[in-house]
Amino acid sequence: MNHPDHPRPPAGPPPDDEPGEAPGEAPSHVTFGEAFRQALKASGLTLQRLHHHLAVRGISISPATLSHWQRGRSQPERAQSLRAVGEVEAILNTTPGALQSLLSHRRPRGRALATGREMSEALSHIHTPGSPLPEALGADAYRFNENLISLSVQETVHLDEYGCIARYTVSNVVRATRDGVRHLTAHHQLDDPDTPSVQVTVHCGRLTALRFRQELGSAVFDIDFGRALARGDTAIINYTLDVGPRWKPSEHHERALPLSARQYLLHIYFHPRHVPSATYGYFRQNTEAPRSDMRPLSLDASHSVHILPAKCNAGVYGILWKGKR
Repeated sequence: MNHPDHPRPPAGPPPDDEPGEAPGEAPSHVTFGEAFRQALKASGLTLQRLHHHLAVRGISISPATLSHWQRGRSQPERAQSLRAVGEVEAILNTTPGALQSLLSHRRPRGRALATGREMSEALSHIHTPGSPLPEALGADAYRFNENLISLSVQETVHLDEYGCIARYTVSNVVRATRDGVRHLTAHHQLDDPDTPSVQVTVHCGRLTALRFRQELGSAVFDIDFGRALARGDTAIINYTLDVGPRWKPSEHHERALPLSARQYLLHIYFHPRHVPSATYGYFRQNTEAPRSDMRPLSLDASHSVHILPAKCNAGVYGILWKGKR
């Protein structure tokens, strides 16, 4: 029988914080570090074993950083670290969001946070008049999430055996640019106008409104954070959008980013009965611009392809596919 390792007492003072993780704060309630330490102890895992479990899930967080988190010397801030917290909750079998909800106010790093006006200008540059977002939201289109910046977006798309997009799963790490932000609005444009229905399941956050306009093929919904964010605070939203029966095969999927982001990952799974003969990643300057930077993508053993831009500037990123094997 295998027994979990037990950590040895430290031989000396802990190492210095790794760059990119801000010093932890000490609120009056249970802190992230305390809750993390208690959950780790209850699980019987060591930091080394937790590090291993994270690595198996494709997340590289050093044992030293994990040690800093449980000691309260630093807190997760980078997109990879914030994603790791959700996986840690699953590995340690805690209530979803139990650790994420304890992440305290972060001091913004890098360039100054965008103002609402700057965000509106960025949106108007990317979403040109007549594109899906202005059509769906009207006069409010260029105030779309104007007080939030997306730090990291991970999007997984599943196609059915007829070549139609059947499911979107999205994880979005956002940062507030002013005090009092309470929700994120999501918009999905469906490429089949005959789509009869959609269903949204929120895994992190709380669904508060859903507006499906079949005539536009548009789904707009609000997800509440469950708390008011202070300026510089981060939040994680995770949801799945299931699409009703469809008959028109899909040919591409893309996402518009009005501002540069730390990470955008688009991962598309094709059904084994409807595998395309060719797939390409591409970029567009805005929703009217032609596709550029076209590059062929190779299907893996799971009949999937992905893009992960090394530098994620503002623009439209997507994958298109052609034919059928």
